[in-house]
Amino acid sequence: MHGVSRKTALGALLAAVIAAGAILLLSGDDSSPDESDAATVRAEPRALAETKAEETRADRRRLVISDRGNPIVWVRHGQTVDIRSSPGGPVVRSVGDETEFGSPRVFAVERTDGRWAGVPNAFTGNGTLGWVRLDGRELRSGYTTRSIRVDLSDFRAQLLIRDRVVRSFTVAIGAPGTDTPTGSFAVTDTFRGDLNPAYGCCAVALTAVQPNLDSGWIGGNRIAFHGTAGPLGVAISHGCIRAADRDVNALVNRVPPGTPVTVRQ
Repeated sequence: MHGVSRKTALGALLAAVIAAGAILLLSGDDSSPDESDAATVRAEPRALAETKAEETRADRRRLVISDRGNPIVWVRHGQTVDIRSSPGGPVVRSVGDETEFGSPRVFAVERTDGRWAGVPNAFTGNGTLGWVRLDGRELRSGYTTRSIRVDLSDFRAQLLIRDRVVRSFTVAIGAPGTDTPTGSFAVTDTFRGDLNPAYGCCAVALTAVQPNLDSGWIGGNRIAFHGTAGPLGVAISHGCIRAADRDVNALVNRVPPGTPVTVRQ
């Protein structure tokens, strides 16, 4: 992200937002596979037997994707998940249970394809989903009722709970040549305090990236909402979405990692 310092460990963050009602878990099957898996394939050649048993175990751990809100999945503690370019395709990046800033690794689920979830992420490029396997050994699932909508042409952002707008505010956006990317993204991290003064009180990092940075820029390529004391309602930034401190503070208070963000022209 543009110049934001590394966040301290946030192992309790996910528990806090769950307790606050921002993330709701779905119940899942955490039971271990029993011996009946192997019993069903004893007559098969060993390699095939092991494959079938593994598939049966995967079936038992397949995640349920919610239709009660905006679905999310997050990486279980100590696990690593592959982000692929397509369902079952090449691995783009393997990621652990925390982001580079120390937040829980939470993905918004935009699409599903069988046992795969298409998720906005910072590695496959703006407008391109990455794909993670819906394996309950590696992921947990739930949903959030929060979402953010940004209209660049109106210089306006809105925070929604389900379909109800609960906050609407003016923003500054990317200048020509470093335009704010459009498309479907998600919140990855939230920050308060210990920031470069140029970023105001706080910030909300997104999966969006800026591919058109000026030469010599050292602030990183991640797009974020962040506070400002400067002008609003103008195209002036390197791609980040600037807003008054009070509005970004409200986002930090109310949006968990995995919150979907739509940016349109």
